[in-house]
Amino acid sequence: MSAFEPEQPAEQTYDNAFMPDSVYGHALGLLARHRTQTSDGALHLDIGCGYGRIAEPLTKTLGLHYVGCDDDSIGLASLASRGFETSRVRLLDEDTTYAALRAVVANRPIASVSMLDTLEHLPNGMATLRALSRLAAENNALVVISVPNVAHADIAAKLLLGRLDITDVGLLDHTHLRIFTAQTLDAELRAAGLYPFDSGDTHKVQSDQHFPEDHPLLASGTELGLLVRTLRESADPGHAGVFQLVRICAPGPMSGTVPWVKAYENENRPFLTIVMRTQGRRLHTLREALLCLHGQTDPDIEVLVMGHRLEPAAIKAVERVIDDQPEPMRFRTRLIQVLDGGRTRPLNVGFAEARGRYVSILDDDDIPFAHWVETFRKLHDRHPGCVLRCSGVRQSVRNVTVQQQLGLRGEGAPERIYPPTFDILEHLRTNHTPPVAIAFPRGAFHDLGLHFDENLTTTEDWDYLMRVALLVGAESSQEITSVYRWWEDGESSRDVHSQEEWDRNHATILRKMDSAPLLLPVGSAWRLRYLLDAGDRLRAVQLQPPITGQPPQPGDADRIELLRLVSNLYSSNSWLLSSPLRLIGRLTGRRLPNHTEIWSLSTPELQGLADAIRQTLSWKITAPLRRAREVVRLDS
Repeated sequence: MSAFEPEQPAEQTYDNAFMPDSVYGHALGLLARHRTQTSDGALHLDIGCGYGRIAEPLTKTLGLHYVGCDDDSIGLASLASRGFETSRVRLLDEDTTYAALRAVVANRPIASVSMLDTLEHLPNGMATLRALSRLAAENNALVVISVPNVAHADIAAKLLLGRLDITDVGLLDHTHLRIFTAQTLDAELRAAGLYPFDSGDTHKVQSDQHFPEDHPLLASGTELGLLVRTLRESADPGHAGVFQLVRICAPGPMSGTVPWVKAYENENRPFLTIVMRTQGRRLHTLREALLCLHGQTDPDIEVLVMGHRLEPAAIKAVERVIDDQPEPMRFRTRLIQVLDGGRTRPLNVGFAEARGRYVSILDDDDIPFAHWVETFRKLHDRHPGCVLRCSGVRQSVRNVTVQQQLGLRGEGAPERIYPPTFDILEHLRTNHTPPVAIAFPRGAFHDLGLHFDENLTTTEDWDYLMRVALLVGAESSQEITSVYRWWEDGESSRDVHSQEEWDRNHATILRKMDSAPLLLPVGSAWRLRYLLDAGDRLRAVQLQPPITGQPPQPGDADRIELLRLVSNLYSSNSWLLSSPLRLIGRLTGRRLPNHTEIWSLSTPELQGLADAIRQTLSWKITAPLRRAREVVRLDS
């Protein structure tokens, strides 16, 4: 590495050897892969060359005349002693830098330029990049740039817990004046008129910032570390382990945009984007769904009609349905054609195009009620950023033809088969929520990088719901806001895909859940304890006398009955609700056997425990609850 800052002591002058898997090797690989025909004697300028360890392999591979440029006399002396042309250049403002480099080049043609591990040392790197862009444009030369990646997962993990280690060399070298991620580097290059078209990043899963080894987010065996690494890779695929970013660029006009974010202002986004898949086969239901959206009490929406593999006639028909909408609705609706992929592909395209703060999936045969969007907004106001989940009903339907017009007929009353509220633990087994009842936060797709799994041919909505809800949580309403239609005449995915395919996709989703740590919402610990207690209770109820061919032992039947009794007492609402009342007793060492300890008790001990439970203060205090429950039971 080299620097264009004030002179460094000799021990701080970097001399890194050429290695095929180093920045030098990757930069040379990019130049070799994209080399163009050049005249004899064409130059390669190496800006910030240091010791120029790329010089020998570059001249051998590309046959170019190497010129090393730096403000470090030690590195230049090494290059000169090895027979290479050198020039002492300081990188200052754009015009001064351009003039200095033009003087070095004179009238010779330039084939390529490299500036490796130098940009991060410059106080005004944009000026240097603009100068290089001008020089490259005059010669149709390629430019290779490299910088350390400050977004390496090791740095991200330590920063998350407030730790930042500046080191003598490496990603956070103490001489660095600038930091870069893949996004900021590419933006800065384009702003200067250098357009990346290929990359040769170097990777290190464990960087020089991977210390201390027992850091909770760096240690490979911690659940928290696995969660952070999984999120990091999902949000920015391919860059979590990048050590140095290496780009090869072509010169062009400056992009005209600044490479930094201006003071943040709330973007003018619609509240909800509706992604509606259609194959153009249900124009009558598509028209009905759009009409329902036009009638929303909260019209702050955009509608993306995702035409999947539409034939030309179907495209015109869908466009006609959209054109027939009232003017406000027509302006909010766009048709986006998706020409490839399976049934999940339109969802990824639609979510990528979505501008709304939330995104919902509305199939072209669903019915959202007038307060559908309004209810989502109320949920957002209570818990911004969560998955929003309303209640819905299912209704069986069938196509009918009336006076030569295709229509729809309900085959029964709407059924409330879906739970009124969202239960994350129940959803770990199977899906209990239709897509129309969910609104996803836009950031899950665009910031966390959570996309639909296009390998799934069914149940893709359940898979996505769980991956998002387990990270951002869910807020639900019991308000019924939609009708999910259940086709009875071969119009649904149930008929297109075999049961074997459904089962295979279901098993795939379960495996995905099992492979990642679970981040459960507040209150889940109590739910899990309750479920474990219920399992113990069920095992107690299912106890049977031993059937080993020997006659039952005296007292076995009594013990089994007492086990059932005590298990029922421990699992009762009275005992669970009055748990706080027994806290003082537990703190002073007075406690009854817990649910798992009762199995080792004898018959007399079980009888004594049952009597002791009934004599506790907490059991007596909750007696009115049991009497009230009995009255209700008798009345019903």
